[in-house]
Amino acid sequence: MKFSRCCTPLPGDRIIGYVTRGRGVTIHRFDCPNSRYFRQHPERLIEVEWEAATDGTYQVEIEVEAFDRVGLLKDILATIADSKTNVVSVNARVRKDKVGVVNLVLDIRNVAQLHNVMQKVSKVPEVYSVERVLHS
Repeated sequence: MKFSRCCTPLPGDRIIGYVTRGRGVTIHRFDCPNSRYFRQHPERLIEVEWEAATDGTYQVEIEVEAFDRVGLLKDILATIADSKTNVVSVNARVRKDKVGVVNLVLDIRNVAQLHNVMQKVSKVPEVYSVERVLHS
């Protein structure tokens, strides 16, 4: 059993299993961008659920958009560190319209922790959007 990289399921997410050809079962979020394809092959879908005690961390990407300012990245990273969450990678850039876009990969234990981190980051001054990234 493998966890998909397209939708990065976390304990607490509603999930489905998809039987792949030659690679076993891949676990996806129920709202995965690829679910349209899965539903065309219902014979390959199986019901799955999280174990009650799921340990470990899972890498999840979030994207933050904010009006650019001095110290923005520092404030975002400090907020995440204050929530006891590890940052695995960061990619930051400023668009021509002066909007800062920061993509972060975080080590997350469950959906509750992710929501908590996202809520705190959304309160950083000048931040106007914090979204979980889904890849198709």
